[in-house]
Amino acid sequence: MTNHRHARRLRQNGHEGTDPPPGGSTIHGTHGAVRTCHARSIVTASPFLPSAQPLPYKIMNQRRLSLLPSSFATYLATLLVPAALLAGCAAPSGGGGANPAAEPSGGTAAATTAADLIGTWQLTKWEGPTNLPSLPEGRMINLTFNDKGAFSGTGGCNRIFGQYKVGPGNGQLTIQAPASTRMACQDSMTFEDRYLKTLPTVTTFERRGTQLTLATTNGEKLTYASQTLLNRTVAGAGGAARTEDRVLDVDSQMADCVGVAPRKCLRVRNADDSRNSPWELWYAHIDGFDWKPGVEYRVKIHGEPVVNPPADASNMRWTLVEVIRETPAR
Repeated sequence: MTNHRHARRLRQNGHEGTDPPPGGSTIHGTHGAVRTCHARSIVTASPFLPSAQPLPYKIMNQRRLSLLPSSFATYLATLLVPAALLAGCAAPSGGGGANPAAEPSGGTAAATTAADLIGTWQLTKWEGPTNLPSLPEGRMINLTFNDKGAFSGTGGCNRIFGQYKVGPGNGQLTIQAPASTRMACQDSMTFEDRYLKTLPTVTTFERRGTQLTLATTNGEKLTYASQTLLNRTVAGAGGAARTEDRVLDVDSQMADCVGVAPRKCLRVRNADDSRNSPWELWYAHIDGFDWKPGVEYRVKIHGEPVVNPPADASNMRWTLVEVIRETPAR
């Protein structure tokens, strides 16, 4: 009788028989009784409904469960978004981690001090916006700058000489109009005249390794190769000259060079840097070295200082120690 009354009361209150009563129920099973709690039905009001209707228990529970993922996602977002913003501020754009140190731009850095200009330089290229004379065949064009502000050289026919000044800024150069001897050379006079007029228009210079570039006011560039790098003074303690052993690669052909008079010079470069260095002119004689054309050599030589060498001569006397290898030129 009591059960029938309870069921009838549920139907009168609008509950289905399958719904548990508000307040919870007890489930009996093989592992014991478990008390389950049930939320009361939620009543919603809508202008489209005649009156407020209670939501069934199953629908109510589904709505509660459907809210959990969204709420959890919102909670995670409140934690993760600030962290992501902080990470974005810490990491540089375009990749993770700290920016590496800037790489050198590649190539040898330009040198523009007075000491970088000192030496003997052979003209190898003349470029500019206007028509320029070709370098005379068989003639060596060179300039020697000393540490006293004087220069000398050859213009293709005559010896030239004059004064120069470096500065006031780095790389700035002023060359005085050169004086020259008065020989006549029909095949090179046109070139020499233009060359001697161009030198006073030089305004800047830069050295990169064994290469020197002079730039003029009208955009011309004169490029020179070092003739003295490998014949440098070797200083010891107190500045006194000392002996030196060197290993050189020697080219299979000689090149024109100018000392007291035009002649041929060996082309050499340091063996430990032979892949990256251009050939240099070697003015000094190597005692005991029997060079033959068409053969490339690697040699070890020994140098002894020479006291008061003649003009245009090396301040070292070089002697062959060993021919390390001989290779026919390709």
